[in-house]
Amino acid sequence: MKFEILKKWGLPLVGLMALFALGVGIRREILATQYKAQGNKLSFTLESALQFRRIQQVFDSGKLPETDRAIQYPEGIEVRATDTVGAEYVYAGLARLFPSSISLQDRIRWIEVFWFCLGIPFLALWIAWWTRSVWAGAFAGAFYAVSASAVIRSTGQELSHENTALPFLTAHLAFDALANGAASRPRFWLATVVSAVCLGLALMLWDMMQFFVLLWLLAEFVRVMAGTEGGGRSFIKWQIQFGALLLVGAFNPYLRAHAFLASPAMLLGYGILLMRVAEPYIGFSLRPYRHRSLKALTGLVPLALGGLFAGLYARSYGHFFELIAAKIRFLNVKPPDPSWLSFSQRIMWVPSLHSATLELTIQLFPAILLLTLAAFGILLLQSTRSNSNLIRLLFFYVASLIAYCMFVRFHVFLALFAAGLMGVLAAWGLGGRWLRKTLVLGALAAGLGVEAVKIVKHPEQWGRPNVYYVEVEGLINRLKESVAPAPVLANFGIGSSILAYAGCPIILHPKFESADIRARVQSYGEALFKGNEKDFAKWVRAHGARYYVYALGEFSTLAPDQQMRYMINCLTPPTNAAARVFEFYPETAKDFKLLWSNRKYQLYRLVSEDDPEVAEQRAREAEQALQEGRLNRAQKDAIGALEFDPENRRAMEVLRHVGSLKDLGFKYGGHEAD
Repeated sequence: MKFEILKKWGLPLVGLMALFALGVGIRREILATQYKAQGNKLSFTLESALQFRRIQQVFDSGKLPETDRAIQYPEGIEVRATDTVGAEYVYAGLARLFPSSISLQDRIRWIEVFWFCLGIPFLALWIAWWTRSVWAGAFAGAFYAVSASAVIRSTGQELSHENTALPFLTAHLAFDALANGAASRPRFWLATVVSAVCLGLALMLWDMMQFFVLLWLLAEFVRVMAGTEGGGRSFIKWQIQFGALLLVGAFNPYLRAHAFLASPAMLLGYGILLMRVAEPYIGFSLRPYRHRSLKALTGLVPLALGGLFAGLYARSYGHFFELIAAKIRFLNVKPPDPSWLSFSQRIMWVPSLHSATLELTIQLFPAILLLTLAAFGILLLQSTRSNSNLIRLLFFYVASLIAYCMFVRFHVFLALFAAGLMGVLAAWGLGGRWLRKTLVLGALAAGLGVEAVKIVKHPEQWGRPNVYYVEVEGLINRLKESVAPAPVLANFGIGSSILAYAGCPIILHPKFESADIRARVQSYGEALFKGNEKDFAKWVRAHGARYYVYALGEFSTLAPDQQMRYMINCLTPPTNAAARVFEFYPETAKDFKLLWSNRKYQLYRLVSEDDPEVAEQRAREAEQALQEGRLNRAQKDAIGALEFDPENRRAMEVLRHVGSLKDLGFKYGGHEAD
């Protein structure tokens, strides 16, 4: 009896834990390699830095602000309507359980990896509960644990909303499969409710989960139209899951602000409900194809009516549809001439929404893509109308492959469904005779080995490229010393880090969902590359900044289509462009004063008529700090005063006194003064 219990529950549980540990181990090893390569200078960057700041806000204060005026300064943003939030509270809560000796950044990286890797056993359960084969689930989970395409963005080096959402997606698929095979009503209802909750949470945590929702509803639309959706329990399950989407869309501030309930996906969902309601009234005396056509037309009514309100959804995602249109028009190849694209298309056609290449595909999918293409052909021949779940998975796989070819970011969906397909192929192989079993399992084992070797043989190649970590740290330290908390203008590559680590408000928001955000970015680029130094200074002053960080390399001949001058359709800026001054002749700038630089970044201060007055005020603050014995503060304020007026005698006198006192080892209150 004990052996049977161990065999039924113990061994599968151990297997799931082993898959989880395998996924965590590989990802932590890659992260450790990145730490070693960068000398432990591994800060979060881009949107990842913004998410880290959000977690830090919750960790410090227990809540997020309603309005964050430090982003897109001075107006600020409405946090819950502009950013996908929610996971920050879980991160902050779990981070408090760690020893205080571990930095918050390292705690978050541990949590990120553990959280994502929960999706590995859920994916294994999905395939195991569906195919009723433990080994099929094991193969699926193993591929998801070690495949390069699943590992590359989940090492914890950067935070990503997808890594918190994808485990809920795999949990949704797992409990959906459990509900399909449930022998008892309680198990069916429990599994259905859990799958619905997980689907809703996945959507709340990552807005690109709308891609899966669209595929899921498209598949259900076709099944209902064709009459292969199953019995009453299947529709009840679908209604509960769709109801979860309705609730999330209505009550989540971000989805509500982005008109999710008016999205094409949800309009299809309303069409499915309409088809089911109208089905008794659709004439069954019609020929089958006419009956299905009439059902389809009925189901498309909400989508047609939704066109009247298309502007609500297009206001948030119209720029993405613009990009799709451009990629179709130019056959997925970015044109060298920026004038052929709109600003929205140019600014969006960058990593990670760039188009896939053969070289990148081989790197991300060294074995699994070929195996899944073979599996697709084999399983398609085996599929029947009664096996609609298999047809749905094949559809998910093909749609994800097409999406990946157009937008590399969608590789996360392709990796997930490809791993699931490997599990289904394993189940098919195990169900055959010894030759089929040997060939299929041998191919899967070989493919798994290739994927694992690819990821562990050169772990250093899986970090974030083109990030100057040492230079970023130097810039952040300089800003903290003499600029913070003053607002700073900087490009997307460094702006988020400046806000998260230096505490300086930033003028540009590194997201594109809002037309206002895109308009500000466009005007910034045009002022920098099309205007002269005075034009740019006027733009900076109008947006409330006194400091500007310029990132060297804007005129590089390497990948010009990824640079701001391409985005604003000015590949060859005029000779008097402000950007040329910063890049080549910083010492000649009249409206900006170069304060500091390293090999990547330059820090400028906007010159103003009131600089001597500001310098005198800072010098007096330095003098006061000196009188109170706070030497470090006095030194910081005095240096800041000299940046505004290099001739300020009061500031120079303070620095002289600070230097003398420090040489004497001056102590204040028993401690070195700060």
